[in-house]
Amino acid sequence: MRTVLQLFFTVVLLASAHVLRAQEESQGDSATSTPWISVSGSASITSDFYEFEANPSGSQLGRRPAVLHRLLVAPTITIGGVISLPLNVLISFPETNTTTPAINAPTLADIFTNPANALGLSSFSPKIGWAQFHLGSHTPQLSELSGGDLQLFGLGVDLRPGSVQLTVSRGISQRAVEPDVVRGINGAYRRDMTMGRLAFGNPDTTSVGINVVYAKDDVGSLRNTIMSIIPTGPLPDDTTVIVPADTVRLRAEEGLIATIDAKMLLAPGVTLSAEGAVSAFTRDLSSALMDQAQNPISGLLSARTSTRFDGAGNASLSLRYTSWGLTLTALYMGAGFQPLGYPFVQTDRIDLKVSPSLNLFDGDVSMNATVGQRVNNISQTRGEQLTQIIANGQIGIRFSDVFSLSSTYSNFGIRNNRQNPFDSARIQNVSESFSIDPTVTFAVADIYHTITASAGIDRFDDFNIISGVESSNNTRSVLLSYTGMMQSIPLTYGTSFSYMENNLALGKLMIRSIGLNASYRLLDGDLVPSVSVTQSESAFAANSADEQMFVKFGARWRITKYLIVTGNYSLNTYRYGAGNTRAGNFSEQMLNVGISTTF
Repeated sequence: MRTVLQLFFTVVLLASAHVLRAQEESQGDSATSTPWISVSGSASITSDFYEFEANPSGSQLGRRPAVLHRLLVAPTITIGGVISLPLNVLISFPETNTTTPAINAPTLADIFTNPANALGLSSFSPKIGWAQFHLGSHTPQLSELSGGDLQLFGLGVDLRPGSVQLTVSRGISQRAVEPDVVRGINGAYRRDMTMGRLAFGNPDTTSVGINVVYAKDDVGSLRNTIMSIIPTGPLPDDTTVIVPADTVRLRAEEGLIATIDAKMLLAPGVTLSAEGAVSAFTRDLSSALMDQAQNPISGLLSARTSTRFDGAGNASLSLRYTSWGLTLTALYMGAGFQPLGYPFVQTDRIDLKVSPSLNLFDGDVSMNATVGQRVNNISQTRGEQLTQIIANGQIGIRFSDVFSLSSTYSNFGIRNNRQNPFDSARIQNVSESFSIDPTVTFAVADIYHTITASAGIDRFDDFNIISGVESSNNTRSVLLSYTGMMQSIPLTYGTSFSYMENNLALGKLMIRSIGLNASYRLLDGDLVPSVSVTQSESAFAANSADEQMFVKFGARWRITKYLIVTGNYSLNTYRYGAGNTRAGNFSEQMLNVGISTTF
């Protein structure tokens, strides 16, 4: 708590110093020149206090830590109007893990490399003219098939003199996490990455670039690599066959990607862009080495029996004009291609899409659509080939200042190449969704009224003769909301209602809710208290409905031009219906307080 108070007063002092400086400037000569060194930015500190109670006790666990503090300081130092030094300090205490597995006892280095934190100089990116340098957490700007949006913790440089771009970065993309069989944590090796880009031209018109990404897991970063232990036991399908015990261990990986991307402005409004990529990816560094005479990149990477070489490519032709547009896109990813920047992207596929658009009557009518086809598992190394239809569209019409209407439709279907309708291995399903969303706005009796509605239908049909009955379902939903803004007094209020039903094979799932909310502006809008109440219930088949009540009180107070204090309290109570033995009733309370400033 002492640390939190120190951070709190740090933010207050920053705000106070800035207020005093602003007062001094206002009292001085208004023609004062811009200082040679200036500091601007923002700072904030927030604290969450969470309490969870379940009946019977221990039947469920809370979803949040009991106490969580966050400090964010983002100053930018400008020197002579030429050198810019942006800093970013983000601290969570105790340490949280959202994008990486949890660590039992994180060290200082673990806290620094946690993507959820940015401490001290861990996000230091000074800029001097056309040169920018990175120290700590940063995201190198490479191409789509190479680096993607992957964040590194390390060093980097981005040089852009004129029409040339040179980007080089090296750092850690994944910190080491010890596997834990008891807690179900698979763990991960520390992954070191080096990436770079050399490009020429104007990225908004015509350019060409070369990108290289290299990644390797540090096999010495873990003491324990056991992910799970499989005991001796019979096969599920044949109890006469006994499977010996086995130990599943984490595998260290290594990969290399090289790409060439280009963009050309063929004519006003017509742009062609494309990228080709090749990758070499080793899924197990403990596998045997291959004959290097058969390795096409023997000087860059040692190929092993688990190494796969493959390629990928994309292309896009875009026509953009005032009233209409058309984009043609194609994407190919080989079965062995590993996009290091997007480790969870599906590979072994071809995508072909057409995306037309219209913008008519000065924007009162707009239409966008995408129609295409995806072929999955084109190598047929992981089962049969699947074909997927992709179709979606949106339309928006503004009839007048009072009434507007929008609607969306999408259709996605998958099928394999088995045509016999009585074949149990046949895969064919269709997923459709449609929604219509009208909006009405008008002013009556000194009140500005807004009414919105949304009606949607979602349908999923599985045509497999065995699993289709259980998988198919239909969903219908309705949402209504009203907001009133009074002109005579600074009061805003509203209400909402929603209803959803999902017809499943075992019964109908129903969820409905109703809510009320209001806010009032005091002290010329500097202080805004608010309150909201939502009552909902859900029921499945003939079971009694579960009930939930959510209440929230909040306030936002702008103390000065540079200092804002916020506070929110919420209470969520959940009661299961009669006969529901899944878990006990529970309630949770959440208090959030924060203070922020700009300087």
